[in-house]
Amino acid sequence: MRSTSHELVRQLRLVPNLLTAGRLLLLPALWIFALEDRPRAVGAGLTLCFLLDFGDGFVARRLGQTSSFGSKFDSVVDGLIAPSAIAWLLLLEPRTLLDHKPLAATWFALTYASLAVGLVKFRRFANLHLQSARLACVVQYAFLVDAFVAPPAQPALLYAAAAAGIAASLESLLLQLARCEVDEHAGSILASRGRA
Repeated sequence: MRSTSHELVRQLRLVPNLLTAGRLLLLPALWIFALEDRPRAVGAGLTLCFLLDFGDGFVARRLGQTSSFGSKFDSVVDGLIAPSAIAWLLLLEPRTLLDHKPLAATWFALTYASLAVGLVKFRRFANLHLQSARLACVVQYAFLVDAFVAPPAQPALLYAAAAAGIAASLESLLLQLARCEVDEHAGSILASRGRA
């Protein structure tokens, strides 16, 4: 038990994990901004979350501090921010999603189906680190920041965010269904075909 808590403290002191923790600490503030009807503050906070999200992986690779803990921690924080961002959209800019119900429903259903398959099949979030997921992350943050900072959201950004999210979720879902174990370095469905 003591060695486990010591390892946790050691992991949380690593720079990449501190950056991830920064996103986690921003979450309550973003909820307060959303509940106080301050969409620009939510957008600014999401911009900072994006920079921290990009930074944690970049710094981990640069400093040679990649770890299973860091990967899982990042996924857990992503799993808290993503549904929160949906709730903030519905709270502050509901027309953004409600005017595009079939698209939004497809996007969210595939996203959460992919997460559910990972939890059921592997008993954890499947951290596949797909290139398509990285692209989706960038486009989705751009869409969210635009929706909150300069409403109404640009339809082109919504369509791009949804398309990128759907593509990444489909790729993740297919890989998880085809594999017996999580390949955290899959990169893409094409790259992992040779490792079947």
